[in-house]
Amino acid sequence: TASTFLRGDGTWAVAGGATNDLFWENAQTISSNYSITASKNAMTVGDITVNTGITVTVPTGTVWYIL
Repeated sequence: TASTFLRGDGTWAVAGGATNDLFWENAQTISSNYSITASKNAMTVGDITVNTGITVTVPTGTVWYIL
């Protein structure tokens, strides 16, 4: 549906909702290679673990914020 989207971790989620639209959740462990989309920025919150052998690519002109 129009309100359903695929998260970066491969799980499905529903956008919005009166009870949960104030929260953004992200995983705590990066377990597969990931490349941030060129000309976009990315953000994760909390302690983040990047598993051994996994690469996060941050293209030139892009920023990854870890808060």
